[in-house]
Amino acid sequence: MKYLILILIAVVSLSSYSQLDRKAIYSALASDSKDIVQKQLDGVQGLKESSEVKAFKGALQMKAAQFQKTAKDKLNLFNAGKKLLESEIKSNDSNVEYRFLRLLIQENAPKQLKYNGNIEEDALNIAAGYSKLKESTKAAIESYAKKSASLKGLL
Repeated sequence: MKYLILILIAVVSLSSYSQLDRKAIYSALASDSKDIVQKQLDGVQGLKESSEVKAFKGALQMKAAQFQKTAKDKLNLFNAGKKLLESEIKSNDSNVEYRFLRLLIQENAPKQLKYNGNIEEDALNIAAGYSKLKESTKAAIESYAKKSASLKGLL
């Protein structure tokens, strides 16, 4: 009985250690508040590193880049985030949520960054895999689809 309790405590501890608050992260990605984005980025950076954490961290870094003071700092932070997210997409090509993160960033990134080459591909992947996603991710996609040119009519 003691061992069962110890195992249960360990599982609960580990699961809370690496949990992402998707709703809060998606709210931050939709926000224009430096503080809200930074709070979520700080929270993600404190989690145990995993593919999922890296993908969300990359997206949050790209979003946070817009709040940097200099163009050089903006570009450096954006590129660091891009590297993280693209690496996770390359390793997990069929992960629909990562594709949604990239679509969200690509549709809202400044044109001069030329980070918009996967919008159509990602939109099709999102539409095809939508039914298998977590409810929090579905809610974020549904909310974003209302203003997204590439997702309108696909869901």
